[in-house]
Amino acid sequence: MEIPEALNADYIDAQYRLWRENPESVSRDWRFFFAGFKIAESGRMGAAAQWDADPVLRQAKVEALKYRYRDLGHLLACMDPLESCPVDHPLLDISAFGLTSEDLDRPFYTRRFSETGRAPLKEIIKKLKEAYCRSVGVEYMHLQDPTERRWLQDRLEPVGGHPEPGRAERRRMLKKLQQAAVFEQFLNKKYVAVTRFSLEGGDAIIPMLDVLVDHAAGRGCREMILGMAHRGRLNVQTHILGKPYEEIFSEFESCYDPDSLVGAGDVKYHNGYLADIKTANHREMRIFLVNNPSHLEAVDPVVQGIARARQDLMGPETTGRVLPLLIHGDAAFAGQGVVFETLNMSQLSGYRTGGTIHLIINNQIGHTTLPEDARSTRYATDGAKMLMVPVFHVHGEDPEAAVRIVRLAVEYRMTFQKDVVIDVVCYRRYGHNEGDEPYFTQPKMVDRIRKRPPLHRLYAEKLLKARIVEKGEIETEQAAITRKINDAYETIHGSACLFPEARYFENWAGFHGKYTHRPVKTGVSQKRLKNLARKLNRFPESFSLNRKLRGLFQKRLEAVQKESGIDWANAESLALPPW
Repeated sequence: MEIPEALNADYIDAQYRLWRENPESVSRDWRFFFAGFKIAESGRMGAAAQWDADPVLRQAKVEALKYRYRDLGHLLACMDPLESCPVDHPLLDISAFGLTSEDLDRPFYTRRFSETGRAPLKEIIKKLKEAYCRSVGVEYMHLQDPTERRWLQDRLEPVGGHPEPGRAERRRMLKKLQQAAVFEQFLNKKYVAVTRFSLEGGDAIIPMLDVLVDHAAGRGCREMILGMAHRGRLNVQTHILGKPYEEIFSEFESCYDPDSLVGAGDVKYHNGYLADIKTANHREMRIFLVNNPSHLEAVDPVVQGIARARQDLMGPETTGRVLPLLIHGDAAFAGQGVVFETLNMSQLSGYRTGGTIHLIINNQIGHTTLPEDARSTRYATDGAKMLMVPVFHVHGEDPEAAVRIVRLAVEYRMTFQKDVVIDVVCYRRYGHNEGDEPYFTQPKMVDRIRKRPPLHRLYAEKLLKARIVEKGEIETEQAAITRKINDAYETIHGSACLFPEARYFENWAGFHGKYTHRPVKTGVSQKRLKNLARKLNRFPESFSLNRKLRGLFQKRLEAVQKESGIDWANAESLALPPW
């Protein structure tokens, strides 16, 4: 329902009167607003201010339009590679605010969208669409902290637009896309119909992770705890964590070592990996990819627990040094309860890890189920808004926009110590696990997918037009990637299996998986046990302890002293303190 203009005028008049009495009594935006108008005052000694309400009311309508673009601009964003981009929406039409085409050329006050402080309405709308309706849709107006909203606006609405990545960065992004694509295509040819959960269609994840790791390292992060489901797992292992191709192919060759401490013959897309890498800018980063079962999101609380443990081991104020990162599927994120249990606990003092970055590979289908049959919300990410954290929806075929949002996500997490969600809207080129035929259940979607060229080709064409790379360079790089992958395959195929040594955090030094029947001494002396019981069950006289609890602790102490009647709870309390 639209607010009547009379109420708008009364409210603006009240704000104006407050501003005249004390400019600090109104918000910063209202201070700028009134300072931008020369409102004449006639008469003194309590006489009412006289001013023309019409331009002020029109300005108020423009302010309402700005607010709605911030709130609902994502409805006009171009995010889906398989659908045509939306061109209008009734809630974002100027007529919804009582503005007309005559207003488009009329200048209005605007602090964020003009260096001079004023701009025609059509220019303001153009800037709003650039910020909120291109390849990225943003949801952040549900955040209740105005500081966070303003922080995001300052980065989403720059006057000069978003800076383009440099030549070197664009070339690296293309290389990462080529690596991702050639690797998947090679597996598809050499291991026909073998389950691998291809990343094809969601290739942008690789350059996104490449930049995320480097940017986090630049902000002081030294460890990343990564949890992810099956899709793209092998690609992430080799092109982000640096796992050798030989080890990947060895897993495809059905190698199994019954004496191995880890894995126990588990499928390759469940396996974890610990890597120490150098980022794009030669920064050091340790990444631990946590083992993951087929219950996809079961890894979420495990990642949080490991991250919290690593932070606790490093001491206070170390949340910036250890970053949890979770990669989800859209159907699993919306459908599995453990996701929301983990989100719900994320800000509790006993479980807080300083914020998690969530990347969602949104291929718009869950096995064979379309979104409209799988959830009741518009977006798979809607449940995450309960935390009041920003959600970014990114076009899966715009790697530059995706990389820009990754940087912003890292900055937000490091600044506010909260989660942030990036929803990469893409598709799945093949079936659920490359062994099924998606055409049986989604023939229309498959037809659209088959018409889409691979992302590395689309991006290469863009860089060719911009003269960032030459055609010969693209072909040479692709041939080099293919040769490296093929050499690794020839090394492993038909030869003895490669069993790399498992790596662990240093804290696990000395632990092993070998079992022995030799007895282990677990007891302690009576003197030590009784001394411990006295410490546990006696309290200062000044401490007001509940009468029933005082009696309980006294009985526990007597049981230890008499060496008889020690119950289970008493034994547990004796075992818990550090020795």
